[in-house]
Amino acid sequence: MHADPLRHASQDALLVQHLNAYFGELEPETLVLLRQSLQWVEIHGGETLLTQGDPGHSMYLVVSGRLRAYVLAEDCSQRAVGDIARGKFVGEMSLYTDEPRAATVVAVRDSVLVKLNRADFQRLLTHSAQISVAMTRQIIAQLKGGKPDQRPGLAKDKVVTMGLLPVTSGIALVSFAARLQVQLSAMGSVCVVTRNEIEWQLLHLGLEITGTFDNEIQRHIAILLDDIEARHDFVLLLADSEATVWTQLCCRHCDELLLLADATEPVALHPMETRFLMNRPALTEVTEILV
Repeated sequence: MHADPLRHASQDALLVQHLNAYFGELEPETLVLLRQSLQWVEIHGGETLLTQGDPGHSMYLVVSGRLRAYVLAEDCSQRAVGDIARGKFVGEMSLYTDEPRAATVVAVRDSVLVKLNRADFQRLLTHSAQISVAMTRQIIAQLKGGKPDQRPGLAKDKVVTMGLLPVTSGIALVSFAARLQVQLSAMGSVCVVTRNEIEWQLLHLGLEITGTFDNEIQRHIAILLDDIEARHDFVLLLADSEATVWTQLCCRHCDELLLLADATEPVALHPMETRFLMNRPALTEVTEILV
């Protein structure tokens, strides 16, 4: 886990949106105090954020990305119990109960979070009745076994970003994406993102692209994708037809992966499946759908 100040500056408005959706419109003084108490955290897909049984010293808010919670089953396997999407808190129960972490939480995809430690959490509860009431309401709902309160504008656990990955030759990727965009548009705004579109935006920012994407370019791509996702209900990432860095970024930034194949082609693993999907951490389970 690490922190990237450039990326966080681009997501500040999204953070405020999540905070106001969760707590209601906060008083300016309270909002300033809350934001000063938060620490930015980035986590790659497959990394573990929380481990079941560990002490709970902090809570997190998902600004962008997706996490998944697992509990240890009787046969010692890890059983998925739910996803934590953008706009949702995770780990707050331990701060109230002083009990160990009830689940292991893993990043399904590259994600950006903010962290609130126990001392700042308790200080905020004392300072703001609004925050105290909102947090208590969520905790009571969880203890009763129900779903936490869903305020208008609070993020749902729906799939937001889909990666479209051709795994056989002859796939009309752009045409398929256009048809899918029409279907999804009945449920919200949809943005189709291609490598060419991202490269144009990078050039517009004055960034030079030389063959492949170096680490600096990848940072800016992550910022662009975060911004696109924040402004749309659905995002379709169109991967290249070969194992490029752009294709890898599409796999790392999606909630769901659509593998597009020609049914008349012989059944075989595509090089992109071997390179990007076969050796992922055990608990990284982006949903893969063969189309």
